[in-house]
Amino acid sequence: MSANHFKNVTVFGAGGTNIGHHIVKALLSKPDLFAVTILARRSSKSTFPAGAQVKYVADSLPHADLVTALQGQDVVISAIGFGALSLERNLIDAATDAGVKRFFPSEYGVNNTHSAARALCPVFNAKGEMIEYLADKHPHLTWTAVPTGLWLDWALDPAIAFAGINMADRTAALWQGGEHRLSWSTLPWAAEGIVQILLAPPEITANKVLPLHGFLASQNEIVAVLEEVQGVEYTVSNLDGGAMVAKARHSWDENRDVKSALELVKAGFFLDGYGSDLVGGGIVALGNDVLDLAPLRLEDVVKTAVERWA
Repeated sequence: MSANHFKNVTVFGAGGTNIGHHIVKALLSKPDLFAVTILARRSSKSTFPAGAQVKYVADSLPHADLVTALQGQDVVISAIGFGALSLERNLIDAATDAGVKRFFPSEYGVNNTHSAARALCPVFNAKGEMIEYLADKHPHLTWTAVPTGLWLDWALDPAIAFAGINMADRTAALWQGGEHRLSWSTLPWAAEGIVQILLAPPEITANKVLPLHGFLASQNEIVAVLEEVQGVEYTVSNLDGGAMVAKARHSWDENRDVKSALELVKAGFFLDGYGSDLVGGGIVALGNDVLDLAPLRLEDVVKTAVERWA
């Protein structure tokens, strides 16, 4: 741990059960090290963990209100959903004027500096633009962008089935034969990695993309482990990735619809060439190399998911 680690941390986007919620939980598990504030929009109906201070601002995130809310904070961590990414500029501008030292943009997936990923998907491009905005417009506010791969615990939830794999009905829809190996993590593990970044010497994490890579696995490998753990055989279908990308891209260009954007996000993860392999992508070194993170194993994550949902 660095003697001058960041102490006062504000998290925006902590409602629900996704990454912001888990980051808050990870920070609160170390009360001697962090003072945690949750920044929420006034219309939020979320309940938040005890132990964090909650500050509410108008839904439009007015600059003056944000600056006031961020006074005295060392770090702002954004976990804003992709539907509201344009508002992240408000957070960045306010963090700068409030004297915040470090900003974490809402990353948590592929490496959004990857040019092919940005050309493919409007969500990846919007997130890449935020990194550029931080680097070009705010030289005195340091930043750390944290790709975490795809959260397997979240993706295996049958209510979401983001990976095309449904544990409840034992089916799997595989992109291009399910052979592409991509980086995976889990929500709690990724959140702990972000906490470890905060505890590392600030100079080794400043103004960098620091991927957190749990393990590499293909859709096929995940299905194989599920079949072994559940003792069943999955019904497998195959998706034509090229055709799906073309259809989703056309729909996005015509309609700017959420469904098409999500299909392009999936394509970025499950097709080769878009940076979802945080090890083989070769763009930047892994954040794991400078952190004290426990190993993460595919088999353990699958077993836990089966115990919870199957």
